Amino acid sequence: MTAQLAPRIGEAARRLRLPDGGWAQLDGPLTPGVPLVLLLHGFRGGLASMAAAPSGQRSWREALLASGFSTLSYEQTAPDGLLAPNLEQLVEITAGPLTHHSRLRRLPLAIVAHSRGGLLARLLIDRAANEPRLRGVVDRLSQVITLHTPHQGSGLAALAIGVDRTARRLQSAVASLGLRPAVLAALCSLSASPAVAELAPGSPTLRALARRPAPTCVPWHTFGGISADLRRICTLLGPVPPDGRTSAPARLARTRGLSEVVGVLDRLALLTPALREGEGDVVVADASARLPFADSHTVNRLTHVEALWDVNLQHQVVALLSDRYLLAAA
Repeated sequence: MTAQLAPRIGEAARRLRLPDGGWAQLDGPLTPGVPLVLLLHGFRGGLASMAAAPSGQRSWREALLASGFSTLSYEQTAPDGLLAPNLEQLVEITAGPLTHHSRLRRLPLAIVAHSRGGLLARLLIDRAANEPRLRGVVDRLSQVITLHTPHQGSGLAALAIGVDRTARRLQSAVASLGLRPAVLAALCSLSASPAVAELAPGSPTLRALARRPAPTCVPWHTFGGISADLRRICTLLGPVPPDGRTSAPARLARTRGLSEVVGVLDRLALLTPALREGEGDVVVADASARLPFADSHTVNRLTHVEALWDVNLQHQVVALLSDRYLLAAA
């Protein structure tokens, strides 16, 4: 299916019609020979996750545009759901606009993915090995960069499931941790979703991915975080947006007051490295963000949410993309 462009907002900003009827945001000059960067958001994210940022911060879209790259960002069809429908949507984008659009089909590509978006990238490339219509696009990929992706599973997801099971069996034991009903409800809401269970270490989806051959056709670079400072997350997140959609850790933090949640997580940190300062980013442990076949892994003292706008992280990623481009051009 050929993609359609809506009336232009300007040379640097366009709306791109997707095969499923949705819209993507296409930004930048689409310079021949310079990669178009596909931005993949994480669980419960949206187009704004990678294309917008809180006041005073800079989004991934803005950082990449400022460095001369073009970007394509969109909202996954099931941001709260399982990976499967989101993979099908990405497959259609890959086999559709990225393959047939008159300007996009000639550009080299790169992927920058936050959190669960990195698993989508892995699933896409694994799918391409067995689906000829995708191979041409994968051949154009200069590199894949994942930011705080739970490649080995999310400690927070596993913890939410475990706490929920404990709560159902022995309410008094959970109460001894200091969990008031609203906080407990926030944890239980995470575990109620099959999409959260899919992100827990050892899930069938993650086991299946681990069994697949390493995708050696594309350079991979992974980044992890080792700050579990929830106070900093809440300060940076600011007020709740009008639509109420926030990340899982943000909802948990805002449930009944910061001091209570921090006290609870300090106790729960004994159960998972994702919540331990120096080991995890509240959601994903640095060890879980690594891939054995990756070309590099970089660690920053960042929380999971901060990876969406941290300037230093953006400089590191842009350097990787630029070095690859300059080497190719030479």
